[in-house]
Amino acid sequence: MPGVTHWQSPHMHAYFPALNSYPSLLGDMLADGINCLGFTWASSPACTELESLVMDWLGQAIGLPAEFLHKTQGSLGGGVIQTTASESTFVCLLAGRTEAIKRFQTMFPDIEDAEINSRLVGYCSD
Repeated sequence: MPGVTHWQSPHMHAYFPALNSYPSLLGDMLADGINCLGFTWASSPACTELESLVMDWLGQAIGLPAEFLHKTQGSLGGGVIQTTASESTFVCLLAGRTEAIKRFQTMFPDIEDAEINSRLVGYCSD
């Protein structure tokens, strides 16, 4: 069909393939069953709680220590599910920026956040 992006085509190489395995199909069917758009906790608290639970299951399955899990009392750990590789990369850049700002603030406590931000440079290629 012309004019339509055929996401499941073996000739479609623009994005990572989706819904091409039984676990992926099952997850999509379950998500469609509750028809949840879990953008933020405010938009769907139940979806956010489910995501936290599933991330703990995944962390336990791969053998992460308890401090990496949501359920551990006082833990700063836990994770979220990113929807795309671009979003994951963006979150990593934000985390790196936050860490750089914290380091600069410990070394130079009188410098404002805006001044630190103006000195940060990100290098990338296309």
